[in-house]
Amino acid sequence: MMNNHDYSSNPASLENFYIISELQFLEYTFEWTKQVSSTKMPCKIFADKDSSTEKMLVQVHFNDATIQSLLSCIGVKHIHARFAIANKYQPYKIKSPTFTIVIYATDQLGQRCSAYHLGRPQYDDTIVVSGDKPFQGVGNFISSRLAQEWIDGWKMVCDGNPKAPGCLSELFLTNYGYLTGYNYLMSDFMYSLFPPGTQKECYDLVILPVIHKHVSNNLIGQPTLSRTFGLVLAGVQLLTDDSAVDNAEEVKTFYDLSLPTPPNHISL
Repeated sequence: MMNNHDYSSNPASLENFYIISELQFLEYTFEWTKQVSSTKMPCKIFADKDSSTEKMLVQVHFNDATIQSLLSCIGVKHIHARFAIANKYQPYKIKSPTFTIVIYATDQLGQRCSAYHLGRPQYDDTIVVSGDKPFQGVGNFISSRLAQEWIDGWKMVCDGNPKAPGCLSELFLTNYGYLTGYNYLMSDFMYSLFPPGTQKECYDLVILPVIHKHVSNNLIGQPTLSRTFGLVLAGVQLLTDDSAVDNAEEVKTFYDLSLPTPPNHISL
């Protein structure tokens, strides 16, 4: 269990953090497990309920204060991203079941050493994929071309037939069961935020939903073309609440989160 410090003497220090309790974490992640394993998972959990055009999720945002907090945890070795459905969360004005992501840190023993941080769902793009090559030799970066292909795959799912819940839940089904999240190694997490050669010092973080299209090996019949939900991570300049689209930024470094849960409940 994480240490319980008393912050009551300085409550303002927590103003920029969007933290949920362990009970909320269990409730939100259980709701995801329940919804995704059904054949009628509603697409509206990925939609902006306040939009007349039914905008769909394009990214989940975490602010700079959250990132600094995670990087500052004593003994941190892994960062975990877990899928969640928040029913109500006043700071984000969530009033009905909404898909989002929770991130937290663990140490080398798998013990949690941070709070649970809830990401803000965003339905407008704040990044433009650069055509430049990513930094080479450090970190698990992917090419901008491949990142754009994956990002476009999710947009095609949203634009093509967002009212097909059966098809939607299949995107999260793997040989090991339904996806509940992904895991980061701490070193790769840091590289994705602060790529070598960058001049930027302050980063927010966006996690983008993507679709991986791949040819899977079918042991019984012929190989089939499969689509699987994934995540890519990008560090971006500090964003404001009111100008997400106006602050669109060209990004050329994307990190592919390649350790799914299941089977990797704890990164090794």
